[in-house]
Amino acid sequence: MTLFLFTSISQLLFFIFCEKEYTEPPTFLKKIEKKVVKIAKNRNIPSLELTIRTENGIVDFYYNHKAVKKQSTYGIGSTTKFLSAVAIFKLIEDKKLRINDKVSDYLTLTRPIPGFESLTIKNLLNHTSGLADYTKNPGWMENLMDDNVPKTFEEKVSLIDETLENRGSFSYSNTNYIFLQKIVEILTGQPYDAYFNRFYASNGLSAIKMGIDETGLQAFFGQTDRESLDVSNWREHYGFDGGAFTDSKALDRFLTKLYRDKSLLEPKTIEEMNEWIEMDLMTIPIGNGIISAYGNGIMRLSYGGEAFIGHFGSTLKYQSMVFFNTKKNISISMVTNCSGRYYNNVFFQELIPAILDDL
Repeated sequence: MTLFLFTSISQLLFFIFCEKEYTEPPTFLKKIEKKVVKIAKNRNIPSLELTIRTENGIVDFYYNHKAVKKQSTYGIGSTTKFLSAVAIFKLIEDKKLRINDKVSDYLTLTRPIPGFESLTIKNLLNHTSGLADYTKNPGWMENLMDDNVPKTFEEKVSLIDETLENRGSFSYSNTNYIFLQKIVEILTGQPYDAYFNRFYASNGLSAIKMGIDETGLQAFFGQTDRESLDVSNWREHYGFDGGAFTDSKALDRFLTKLYRDKSLLEPKTIEEMNEWIEMDLMTIPIGNGIISAYGNGIMRLSYGGEAFIGHFGSTLKYQSMVFFNTKKNISISMVTNCSGRYYNNVFFQELIPAILDDL
């Protein structure tokens, strides 16, 4: 890994705008675009894509630092859970799976976890299982930095503590979605990425994929505003819990098909996803707003008296947001190739508020 140093903003930063796919956006969307670009320049964001669609128009652009190669796809981290939940709810809609099915009806663990036999599919979808997060095991991070992070279901399960904590209450855990991944494989007879990719390709969203070759993609990890590590060669090997790659335009089409066109799921199925539980001590502040409720694979963000439904994603390489305001038919999709304490703060406390304040 090499050190990626940012020097003078005036010397190294510039932005590039994609061709607009639609007519010139209204003034308030252009204002958001200028604000986001200014923050990206001032805060040394490596690369960023943003697509915002409203009833009045669309703004769609990318920005990248001069020292960073332009790329056309980004890891979206835990936003994958939203996309995975939609694919899983299609199985529920088609009566191939029931939300209250027992997890133990599908999975048998090689080492016992007390209470596992009472867990349901719903407990996995809404993070109320109490299963420990395998990525919180110190060994996971150590292995990641040695390029030896667990890849298989069995290897990941081996990192899970053999206890259930906060059973029945919200406790965010990547383990829930690797269990869902395995259940989907058993139901469909396909590798998880094959089912996921075929589902989205069959719905005109082939740009949303799992299992891609990351060679040539850049990513940076910044703990301070002075420097960041080039972590392009890190391989995180997420699955249903965070392994999808795409761009902001494809995510915007996903939101359009799901919420505007209702072509991915039936309205009653979407409502089933919107069964909210309070996140209690695990709430996430976003500027003057807050994420305080979780559904079945989706988050609810309250901001300025408005409710936005979707998901955030943050790995050691990427950050993303995909949210929809059903009252005003506003979709927001943003992806970046940077993470770490510094970039996370810029993303959640500067970039996102700059967007939401003017919507």
